[in-house]
Amino acid sequence: MAGFNARTGLEEIEEYAVEHVAADIIINANESNYGLPRPIEQSVAAKLAGFPFNRYPPMQAETLCELIAEDLALDADNIRIGNGSSELLQMACYAFGGSGRKIAFPYPSFSMYGVYTKLADSIAAPYPLTIAGYIDPDKVIEFCEAQQPALLIVCNPNNPTGNYNPLEAMEKILANVSCPVVMDEAYMEFAKGSGVDPQDLRPLNKLKLVAGSTLALTAKYSNFMCLRTFSKAYGLAGLRVGYAVGSAGIMRILGKTLLPYHVNAWSLVVAEEVYRQKDVYKERIETITEQRELLREQFEQLGLKVWPSATNFLTICPQGRLAKHLAVAFSKEYGPQGDKTEQMLAGMYLYRKLLANKILVRDYTGHPVLQGCLRITMGLPQENAEVALQLSRLCGEEEA
Repeated sequence: MAGFNARTGLEEIEEYAVEHVAADIIINANESNYGLPRPIEQSVAAKLAGFPFNRYPPMQAETLCELIAEDLALDADNIRIGNGSSELLQMACYAFGGSGRKIAFPYPSFSMYGVYTKLADSIAAPYPLTIAGYIDPDKVIEFCEAQQPALLIVCNPNNPTGNYNPLEAMEKILANVSCPVVMDEAYMEFAKGSGVDPQDLRPLNKLKLVAGSTLALTAKYSNFMCLRTFSKAYGLAGLRVGYAVGSAGIMRILGKTLLPYHVNAWSLVVAEEVYRQKDVYKERIETITEQRELLREQFEQLGLKVWPSATNFLTICPQGRLAKHLAVAFSKEYGPQGDKTEQMLAGMYLYRKLLANKILVRDYTGHPVLQGCLRITMGLPQENAEVALQLSRLCGEEEA
């Protein structure tokens, strides 16, 4: 059978892969392990009866656009809806990238940035984070001056390190780069950021909605879009809904890349109900952030490095004496791995042992910058307690 000739460059792209194995505690994909809150579940169930599945959805998700716009005291023209914020990110790369154009994005960060860059026939221009995982706005500005990207992507808080960068740092970038900017804020609901534009005259309740986020700057700068998602804090990962907020001009360009009826009707109905009742999630988000801080303290006491996180996950790594013990334990149980560093072996040991106990976390042990790291999403409190217990046993055994 003759081979097929695909587009040049596709052979260089690795398919996005997340482990799908049997586990009792699934905390590898930064999903929410909570179901829909009861009031929303009841509202959604009532809408299911007689739902017009035979009809196309609103062509550009106008109802949800209007809900978000009203909440932010903006116009509907400032909003675009997508199949998760990932689709909007991909389309932004299409809209502003292209042959010979550079797209700048942070590294280490969300792996799909490079994929979307390649799919847009663009040139990848990764810029480094600080050693601690933060964005240095001055270095980013210098990078853009030197590289002249057609699009700049900023992930805040960053995935997979979890770091939150304050609003003033983000504004410094927006005020000093000449290209369009995508502010990817998929985890911002967990960040508890502060800061607004002092010249913003919107009511206090509107300002509270955007504090610490570049959403606070949408009326001040026309060169960026802020991406948010329903997948993380609001637990709708299975329905794939996200939204972009920006100036009418930049949203008009983004809209040209979106197909008619591109978000399905049922996803929109549920997302609309969630958005109307989003205050119901406040207690849940507070619990997740409290659990995150509790686990951070426990993990650090075990001798694990924990990256500073303002998200619904923690990235950890064995270090020092603990890493040496875990690496030896791996070699004894699984055989020597001559091509792996001590740091990688230590992380691999924890990953395999957790999986043996039916706990699935995200494996970054082979990552060039995050060697030996595991990313652990916050689950339900009882699940988090079990993860802490298992890690304590593993680290304690090897230290003994």
